Amino acid sequence: MSVLLLILGLILLAVVFYDVLITTLTVQGGGFLTNRFSSWLWRIVIKRHEHHSSHQLLVRTGLFLISGMVILWCLFTWGAWSLIFCSFQEAIINASNKEPASIWGRIYFTAYTLTTLGRGDYQPQSTVWHLLTGLAAANGFFLVTLSIAYLFPVISALTQKRILAIYLTSLGGTADEILTNAWNGKDFGNLDQHLITLTPLIVDLGEKHLAYPVLHYFHTRERSRCLSLSIAAFDEAMTLLQYAVPADIRPDPASLNTVRRACAAFLKTLKSAYLEPSDREPVLTPLELLRKQGITTVSDRDFGKQTSHINKRRRLLLAFVRNDGWSWSAIASSRTTNRNESLNDRSEIEEIILR
Repeated sequence: MSVLLLILGLILLAVVFYDVLITTLTVQGGGFLTNRFSSWLWRIVIKRHEHHSSHQLLVRTGLFLISGMVILWCLFTWGAWSLIFCSFQEAIINASNKEPASIWGRIYFTAYTLTTLGRGDYQPQSTVWHLLTGLAAANGFFLVTLSIAYLFPVISALTQKRILAIYLTSLGGTADEILTNAWNGKDFGNLDQHLITLTPLIVDLGEKHLAYPVLHYFHTRERSRCLSLSIAAFDEAMTLLQYAVPADIRPDPASLNTVRRACAAFLKTLKSAYLEPSDREPVLTPLELLRKQGITTVSDRDFGKQTSHINKRRRLLLAFVRNDGWSWSAIASSRTTNRNESLNDRSEIEEIILR
């Protein structure tokens, strides 16, 4: 029929094959098609969420994205091989009457070939097309295998994501609460031990977000299990420790500086979700909340000056929170939220009674 169809089919096949390989077999993030499809769809859903709040929609979108990504690969591969088999009149024939197959017959033949079923009612005409049919069958087999191999670590990473979120939330739901919970009247007690434990967990999950960008699009309605809120509150708490309290009562610098760099490394993975810093900076945590608990702090003015150089970092945190369907008020301070309330003893007991 046309050499052009053959060329188009080969180009589309190469693009899809490259996208699948980059997404499933490398640790540098998803392929161009996968990332753009996920980012584009998520932005549409977030826009709708901003006007008509629906956390249930966001929850379902994550599942749709990971399944839609695999379906997209399959459809593009099917389309590419269909173009190839439609490129020449004598490529595929009807097994019963030896007549050239129709376009729909070739599309039908391609589907069965990719799924390695092979009904036998259509067959390739020459040695070249027999070879291409074999390649198509192998392509379909490897596509399914790679897709399944990709899904299992993503599910495992989602579990780790929730574990880290709950761990961070258990320290405190907001930045000021993390510090006041750790304060023992003279310093922050054993908080540095938590920081040492959290550092590899944050780094590990950050690398998983880089390898599997689709993780950015899995939402939870429970604020205590939401990683974006947990990371934002925790990083703001580290900002308070670094710039708002005197050096003599801070946790050990080796633990504080290391976990802060781990958070920075995590935030850099947001590029894989095409996320840019917000156009405005979130409000700083009111230091008076710390002073009421007996924690010595610098003046509000000095705190503002000392944190001016991390403006972009904090704007990226705000973008991270908003891109997950939340507002900054969800972690701004203990005045505006009690995010870890569901983890308290009384809430757990009441929940069991209600059941």
